[in-house]
This record gives sequence, C-alpha cells and structure tokens, in this order.
Amino acid sequence: MLLRSGWHHQCHIEQNEGVIEMTEPQVWTLIGVFAAALIGMVTFTTQVMWRAITSQFVSFRAEMRAEFATSRAETSAQISELRAETSAQISELRTETSAQISELRLQISDLDGDVQAIARRVFPE
Repeated sequence: MLLRSGWHHQCHIEQNEGVIEMTEPQVWTLIGVFAAALIGMVTFTTQVMWRAITSQFVSFRAEMRAEFATSRAETSAQISELRAETSAQISELRTETSAQISELRLQISDLDGDVQAIARRVFPE
C-alpha cells in the first residue's frame, strides 16, 4: 500500500506539474480566508483614510477660525482708526464752520450798520 500511495502521489504530481490537489471544502476554506482578508484590508484602509480626512477637516477648520479671527481683529482696528480720523475731521469741520459763521455774522452786522446809514441819508426823518 505504501508503494501504491507513493507511486500514485508521484504520478499525480508529474501530471499536474507540481500543483497540489485540493478537495472542495479546502477550496471553499481558502476562498473564505481570502475574502475575510480582503474585507479586513478594505475596512482597515477605509478607517485609516476616514481618520486622515477627519483630521484634515479639523486642521482646516482650526486654520480658518484663526484666519477669520485675525481678519476680524484687523478689520476692527481699521474701523476704529477710520472712526478716529472721521471724528477728527468732523471736529475740524465744525470749528471751521463755526468760525465762518461768526465771521459772517460780523459782516452782516457791519452791513446792517451801513444799510442804516444809507437809509438815514436817503430817507431823512
């Protein structure tokens, strides 16, 4: 029996060119193992990519918040500076306008005196 088994195995290998013969349950077992390994690799890869993408979004969100805060601070400073300049210009304009109105009142007062003098000469009492 040993001879027959050894001869049968030797003959079988020569016919299959070194390929090992497997039974159907062994084939299905290997298919299951490969499918499980493939599903495991896909799951692992998906989770790694998901974590990487999530961390990128968190990093991007932090950068955008920092940029918006910086822009907000710069804009606020510029608005404050503009308010100060506008206030100074309005104050200067008020001062000039007040001086011009005072000067105009003096001129009107002088003009009123001149008109009264002309009226006395033209219309004597």
